[in-house]
Amino acid sequence: MGRGNRSTADISIQHMSQSRLEPEVVHIPRSEEYPLENLIERKLKQIYGSGTYISDYYETEEGNLSIKIGNSFPKDVTDCRPGEEPVIKFIDIDGIAELTGEQVDSRYKIQIKSREEVSEGLTREKRKLREDLGDAMARATYDKIAQTPAVENQLNPIKQILRWTRLYHPASFEDVRDAQDKDDGKTLQYVQTLETLGFIRFDGKKLYAEDPLNKYDLDDISTKKFNEKILGEVVERGYKQLSEQLGLNILRHLPKFANGYYFDAIERNDPDLHLDLDSIRSNIVDLYGYQSGLHDWVLRDKMDELVSLKILDDEEDYYHANEKTFYKVAERTAV
Repeated sequence: MGRGNRSTADISIQHMSQSRLEPEVVHIPRSEEYPLENLIERKLKQIYGSGTYISDYYETEEGNLSIKIGNSFPKDVTDCRPGEEPVIKFIDIDGIAELTGEQVDSRYKIQIKSREEVSEGLTREKRKLREDLGDAMARATYDKIAQTPAVENQLNPIKQILRWTRLYHPASFEDVRDAQDKDDGKTLQYVQTLETLGFIRFDGKKLYAEDPLNKYDLDDISTKKFNEKILGEVVERGYKQLSEQLGLNILRHLPKFANGYYFDAIERNDPDLHLDLDSIRSNIVDLYGYQSGLHDWVLRDKMDELVSLKILDDEEDYYHANEKTFYKVAERTAV
């Protein structure tokens, strides 16, 4: 059975949303005994909750203050194998709100944001953490993701543009568009994205191969090896552009499931962490929300696909990290 994780932000947001008076300003007296930063943080914990901390602090010579606050919440990252000791890690989310203050006589006057604003900041930064983790996973596994049939199929128009540009250099954009038979402007979007990523140059009429594409020999560009390599490079360079600007959400699909495991493993810095399906599901719900109704059979299929791609390894009813993947992801993420 899984660990039954609560949502990682539940506790913090509950603290913030409790009904109590919200001051617009607070006054902190100068103290010889305690540093001003500590006194401010103590007061902010009373207002926003015990997980609140100061993530960045600056005081000018004139006594003006700039204070960025973060929030720390507990995460159960216990190994699911029998007999393992419970392990709780605290996850820090920096920069959820910025406060200002000024010295007035012997006190400091701090302008306070509402708990709703701070809670929204926590949600925003948690989403950024999730997106950064997804980006790190995609970059670490781009060559494997690009080999999956679903991804290769969605990237086929991009593969065509690259292949034709290299073959017919310089290739006519009109011919490329006619060959793809797309009347919704999608070909132009693909071309503009590939130009941004540095694979081609487009002068409005012709497509010219740039160095990342020119390095391939003409004899290679009709081979399966070319498809795997060039699509892998495209995913590595342009994961965000492809998924966000072109709507190729399939690129986010496998990294989401992979992060159902790797979120805990990276936090523990332990590639030998073993998780079961229930715990992986809880992490997916925490990170992405929408997968709570996913059937166990479907979830297992996704995990087994990750194993077949050597993104994960398995042992009996548990999943653990593929070590090469683990260290690649760890290098690219600040979780």
